Amino acid sequence: MKLDKHRLVDTETGEIIYTVIELKRKYYSGGFFMAMQEGFIHIAKLGLTGEQMNVLFLIFGKLDFENWLRLSQTDIAKELGMHKQHVNRAMKVLVEKGVIHKGPKVGSMLTYRLDPNFGVKGRAKNEKNIRRDIDAMARENGLKVIQGGKED
Repeated sequence: MKLDKHRLVDTETGEIIYTVIELKRKYYSGGFFMAMQEGFIHIAKLGLTGEQMNVLFLIFGKLDFENWLRLSQTDIAKELGMHKQHVNRAMKVLVEKGVIHKGPKVGSMLTYRLDPNFGVKGRAKNEKNIRRDIDAMARENGLKVIQGGKED
């Protein structure tokens, strides 16, 4: 037997016993966000469709700091190869399920914000500020905020 850097060869028969094949992997660079494990368990139980999950994963990838998403539904549709109507429907479901929240309009584009129960883009210490801002937006839209069974 002969052992070199990448393979083991039987010297009598010339048979290669094993060889190492290096796989080329694509490494993705760029930003990152902190994901909340319990939030992912919750998402898994929401019964989201494949299209809704695709939109959600794109949202995870496109998040701006403080969990803002400033990306038009047309751009999302183009990037995912989906119809804009399907993206619109997926976004509505994600809002209804509380995964994302509608933010203010910037020009003609709606903004959204990922709920920090699922992840945070930015400093972990800003998570409370993000929650406070989301609660304030809810109040501005006439919604009541209930925490721990008590109205805030």
